[in-house]
Amino acid sequence: ELKRLDEAEASYNQAIVLKPDYAEARNNLGNTLQELGKLEESISSLITAIDLNPDYIEAWNNLYFPIQIIKSLGTYGKDYLSIIFNKAKFELSDTKLSLLKYKLNVGGQHSEYFFNEAVALLSANENTNIRNPEPLKNSLKSNDIFPQKVVSLLHFGRSGTGLLHSLIDNHSEVSTLPSIYFSEFFDGSTWEKITADGWTGMVDRFIESYPVLFDARASYPVPSIANRSIASLGLKEGMTTLGENRDEFLYVDKVLFRKKLICLMSRYDYVDPITFFKLVHVAYENTVNNYHNKTTIFYHIHNPDIHAKLNFVKSVPNSKWIMMVREPVQSCESWLRQPFERKDYINITARIRAMLFEIDNVIYHKQNSIGVRLEDLKERPRQTIPALCNWIGIKETESLYEMTAQGKKWWGDPASPDFAQDGMNPFGKITINRKLGSVFSENDQFVLRTLFYPFCVRFGYAEEKIEQFKIDLQAIRPMLDQMFDFEKKIVMETKADAEQFAKSGSYLYLRSGMIERWNTLNELQTYPNMIRPLKIN
Repeated sequence: ELKRLDEAEASYNQAIVLKPDYAEARNNLGNTLQELGKLEESISSLITAIDLNPDYIEAWNNLYFPIQIIKSLGTYGKDYLSIIFNKAKFELSDTKLSLLKYKLNVGGQHSEYFFNEAVALLSANENTNIRNPEPLKNSLKSNDIFPQKVVSLLHFGRSGTGLLHSLIDNHSEVSTLPSIYFSEFFDGSTWEKITADGWTGMVDRFIESYPVLFDARASYPVPSIANRSIASLGLKEGMTTLGENRDEFLYVDKVLFRKKLICLMSRYDYVDPITFFKLVHVAYENTVNNYHNKTTIFYHIHNPDIHAKLNFVKSVPNSKWIMMVREPVQSCESWLRQPFERKDYINITARIRAMLFEIDNVIYHKQNSIGVRLEDLKERPRQTIPALCNWIGIKETESLYEMTAQGKKWWGDPASPDFAQDGMNPFGKITINRKLGSVFSENDQFVLRTLFYPFCVRFGYAEEKIEQFKIDLQAIRPMLDQMFDFEKKIVMETKADAEQFAKSGSYLYLRSGMIERWNTLNELQTYPNMIRPLKIN
């Protein structure tokens, strides 16, 4: 973390000499070697960590990065996977291996094959049913209890998902839990934690895992992507300053919720993650006195890890997906603002790359999915919201034009740079009219706009000029091998060694993604399977 990578490498190596089976040290050494640009050594160290502990999820996640870099840079050629995996003792049927292969092929021509393989292995290898040890008290079927339709909301950079969630909140036909507390609910480790004490302990384990749901002031961390966690999320999301006087906070009666959820579960022979998740919604709605035969669950899944996302796809194959989108370079710069201020280069590269590959994720091609432009929501709410209601299958109500959380007035996202000026106005336009340049120079913007060109045309952010695009595409190729202006700023302000910076794993990881996207555009002039825009009359 201090960027004293050579010293870190030496320390981890010494730890391994003292304790050769120390999987955590080998995992951390792998990360350090990746940042030093020693990619093959990084892979070897991470594979050893996994050999020592096959269930070491963090090492599996970390293994993706150096393999992705050498895959894109062509170090191993077409057989890179077999060469790497032959070094390890992996079971080829292991779901963790299938998830890794899927991640390595996102955006590629074989992505659908690896997606199907991963979902099939998750279904075959993960028995998540927990049986009720007691005789049933009531034989009600599941569709007598909870909503059948599920609509899932994801972000695209910083694109206004909090706004849309707050507008959907308090709709008479929709059940939605507050904030983004549950983005990792469908990760396997979450379910293992909730079910660790079997059926009788599930409700208490759930309550212990998500105290922020019951009191937004709670600091207990919420699981997030890549095994990270976010403390005080209710505070950060503005859930502790609600109501007309900003003196209310989200609160759910824990005792009453527990009683209602236990009662609901007693009607089932067994529950799996999606059944339990739906029952949580019903118990929540009944506890806050807001349940009116709701037909739809609105799930702000936001930015889930790949395991959580595919588990959700497996559990709810007929879910509808909404991606909030925004002019991509503006959205990207806004999303990078905080890590750029912190000079958090690893986070910066991960976010740019995530946006470049999210627009044609095979999941949205296979599922019923749409993109909703933040600009349309803010500039034409009276046309956009009815169109969205029609797509979801709910009626238009006036509550859809007010920002609320649990029915209480929500004042907007405190983390927004425009919060003081415009953040409390759901349809204010300062955000979408913000000028670029706080992170990206004109040259940086030119590269990104070219890589986002097909998406910009599809969503009306750019006119279709295919011949000029082809010229621009060739112009940016040599620029991908050079340092961007925002990277030069980081090097200068952190007084980093520019040569070592350009050899780092994060630097190479960003290039690997951009070059992969460039290759697709150079071959096809577009990204296959891009998400479709919402049709607005």
